Parts: sequence; structure tokens; C-alpha cells
Amino acid sequence: MIDVRRLRILRELDSRGTVVATTAALHLTPSAVSQQLAALAKETGVRLLDPAGRRVRLTPAARVLLGHADVLFAQLERAEADLAAFDEGRVGSVAVAAFTTAISGIVVPALTALRQSRPRLRMSVSDVAEPACFDLLLAGDLDLAVCITHPGARPLDERLLPIPLLDDPLDVALPAGHPYATATATATATAAAVPLEVLAGEDFISSGPGTPCHEVTHAACAAAGFVPRVRHRCEDYTAVLGLIAAGCGVGLIPRLAKLSSTPQVALRPIAGVPPIRPIFAVVRRGSQQAPHLSATLAAIVAAARSPDLYGALTTSP
Repeated sequence: MIDVRRLRILRELDSRGTVVATTAALHLTPSAVSQQLAALAKETGVRLLDPAGRRVRLTPAARVLLGHADVLFAQLERAEADLAAFDEGRVGSVAVAAFTTAISGIVVPALTALRQSRPRLRMSVSDVAEPACFDLLLAGDLDLAVCITHPGARPLDERLLPIPLLDDPLDVALPAGHPYATATATATATAAAVPLEVLAGEDFISSGPGTPCHEVTHAACAAAGFVPRVRHRCEDYTAVLGLIAAGCGVGLIPRLAKLSSTPQVALRPIAGVPPIRPIFAVVRRGSQQAPHLSATLAAIVAAARSPDLYGALTTSP
């Protein structure tokens, strides 16, 4: 291997013209310069210097070597610049996982902001929910996950660090002909809150057992004094609204899904303290101090806590 430090001495000699000037510029002794250049000649297997009176002259082989050295030094400069940028969180790659509504509602705005402020910071996004994302985090296949906690969720591994993002409220979705679908709170047509207990006799549309929204829905209904009669199961909230529009039942829709009332379906807030989905980010404990991950996490937190998070959501048809 060619010693880069010796290449720098050769380049300085070419620039200065004499060994004496080179030693002064590099703060070395003449013997040290001569020894380093002799070692470089041995490494390359070519003669690098010819005597020229009291001076020395670079051989053609030395000039070929310097041509490559200039390319190498330029690449080293770029490497040093990239390392400095990495230390500032401006360069790096971050693998992020999130559930579907968090991708569109939180991750995409964060990615958009990072592409503007840190264009060389790369984020790869996967639609992976808990608990699978926790295993991928521990395996090092992910750097950050956006998750939901819910009643019955397994305890988080101590090697993982949760960072709270927001409490996402759930609204009730009703068919347009439902008595509570047309109720308003004031003359300004602000949607009236619906007491959850009045829906005890309704058919419900919910996601499957063990999913966060299923668990949150059942916990909320239990607090209201009844067990929901789940007639249909569906994971996609747009499809849930389609079933509700067809009169198949009612459902609880997380506000992060960013759905709005339509002529066929009315979204109404739930009276009292609404059920929520606690949403949080998860990283491997200690990794949040890495500059590129810290910058990504800051963007995720800012997006989750933005006053514009829910956009132009409406609860009036």
C-alpha cells in the first residue's frame, strides 16, 4: 500500500522545488524528507527523483504518480467533508417503519421537510407495524419505528427507547341516516359530540382482534358500559367508510386517517374524553444520539406535533 503521507511530501516537493523549502513547509528535517521519499520509491517500485545540481527533479514516473495522487487527495477532501456533514446530521441513511396512517400523516411530512433542509439525508420507509417492527429494530434492520400502544400490547424491550409523539383521537363514523348523523351543536352547524353509550345497540365495523384500533375500540366501549357487536372486520379505513355508507354499521375512525364526512357518512367527535391511540417513535436505546438519526427523529416529532397535522379534516357533510 502507498502511504498517503509520503505522497503529500512528494507533492510538496514538486510545489516547492527544493528539499530545504519542503522541510520548512512541512516542519520536518531534511533527513526525514529524504527517508520518506526513499520509502515511497520502495513502495511504488520506481525511481522518483533525479539529481539536478543542488536540486532534485521529479522523474516522469513521479509525475504519473502525482497525477493519481491529486485525484486521491481530492477524494480524501470529499471524504472529510462528508464526515463533517455526517457529524452535523446532514448525511446518512435512516430506515424508518410505520403503520399506514402514520406514513401518510407523519412520516411523509417529515421526509418532505428533510428533503428540503438536509437533501443528502436519505430515508427509506417501510409499512411495518408493531410488534414486527420491534424485532427489526433490535436486529438492526430498522433505525426508527412509529408505533401505537394499546391495552394488551406486549411490554417494550428495555433495549428500545419510546418517544411519545401524540395522542390520536378517534371519531365515530355514522351512516347519513343515523339520528346522530344530523345533530349539530349550534346554529353554525358545528358537529355535535356523540355519547358512545348510545351506540350500544349498533353493529360495529372494526379491525381484527389484537390490532391497536380493535383494542382501543373495545376498551372505549367497555368504559361506556357495553361490548361492541362487531359484525364486519376491515383494516382499511376507506373501506370501513364504504361499509358504513352502505348502512352496515358504525365505526371508530382515527383522526390521523384524515377522512372527512361525506353525503353518505358523517364523522362526529365522541362526547367526553374521546378514545385515543397513543402514538410514539421507537429507536434502539442510545442510537438517538447519532446525528443523522437525531435529525430524522426531530423531523418526525415536529410533523407529529404540527398544528396542521389533521389538515382540513371536516366532521360536517
